[in-house]
Amino acid sequence: MKQFTKIFRFEFLNIVKSKAFIFLTLILFIGTTAALFYPRFTGGKKSPSVSVDEPERVAVFDQSGDLGEYIKENMTSYEITLCKTEGEAAELLKAENVDASVVITSPLTYVYSVNDMGLYDETANIISELLQVKYRETRLKELGLTDSQITEIQSAVAVPEYKIVGQDQSQSFFYTYILLFMLYISVIAYGQMIAQSVATEKSSRAMELLITSAKPDSLIFGKVLGTGFAGLSQMLIILLWAVACYRINAPYWEDSLIIASIFDMPVSLIFYAAVFFVLGFLIYAFLYGALGSLASKMEDIGTLTTPLTFLMILAFMVPIFSITSGKVDTAIMKILSFVPFCSPMAMFARIAMSTVKPLHIAISIIILIASNIIIGYVAVLIYRMGILMYGKPPKITQILKQLKK
Repeated sequence: MKQFTKIFRFEFLNIVKSKAFIFLTLILFIGTTAALFYPRFTGGKKSPSVSVDEPERVAVFDQSGDLGEYIKENMTSYEITLCKTEGEAAELLKAENVDASVVITSPLTYVYSVNDMGLYDETANIISELLQVKYRETRLKELGLTDSQITEIQSAVAVPEYKIVGQDQSQSFFYTYILLFMLYISVIAYGQMIAQSVATEKSSRAMELLITSAKPDSLIFGKVLGTGFAGLSQMLIILLWAVACYRINAPYWEDSLIIASIFDMPVSLIFYAAVFFVLGFLIYAFLYGALGSLASKMEDIGTLTTPLTFLMILAFMVPIFSITSGKVDTAIMKILSFVPFCSPMAMFARIAMSTVKPLHIAISIIILIASNIIIGYVAVLIYRMGILMYGKPPKITQILKQLKK
């Protein structure tokens, strides 16, 4: 235990005191502060906005009657040009004097022309809605209704009363995405750091001195937990600072439902996030440390850790695609929820955006804890074997043979 404590403290302080760690922490502090204080700096509330790429100048030719004037009166945010012929509208579009042309062929049909269709072009939808309103108004007048009755009918809206038994995915999507991304980045960055640290010591022959004064299990556990604790401490500090910045500027973020949903994460979900985050990180960190011991030089790290990195990418992409589509309870997600390498992300995504039975959550956590113990033990065996092996990295078959011995 004394050896482990010394190695843990050394690895932790070595990372925390490094220039890269300090620089990254400062960048995250500055970025978080600037982002969450932005509305205060600008002197107003910040509402989520979408970059709208839609026409602002529209040429309208009406074959059917007075619909052109009606559109011009109601589309006040647009520059509407009324044309006398269809050819005039086409010429204006061709000369790029307008962004779009509309040729109304009947009360409910029209031809909408643009040179390039924008990604967020809603102009056609607005025109369709206006023509529908005008058509209904005309038909209701023909039936003898007064203007006030017509207005009452057209302004009537259905008001739903939401009763959500399970999870509201519109509220949980953003913090689920952020937490999954944080786990992915942490595993990739700090896992590689652990592997490189082991390989550096081995290539410099420092490992031969270390193993004479400390046990292999103390070395690998100290490295993995020391590096992991440094990374988790960094993220925890940044997250707490982000919460503090948000609380200070909460009135300026009242109109931003996205930001509010991120910082209003339920306490129970924070607990599950911490559990799956730590267990998921450790299971990969042990493997990165073991693989690092098989490398004789730094160039071997990439080759040895590539399969593990691809596995992590798979474990990340499947939940990301699932939460993006809104379907987190698919068969593949349910299976991955109990696979140790994937469950930290898959099960957490299901807990955050769906309703999962407590028994299934408990089973997933138990499997993950047991897997950490087994993989930690196997990592120690590989580490013992790898730290004294030099030359070309061994193949999987060679590793398995040595483990059997």
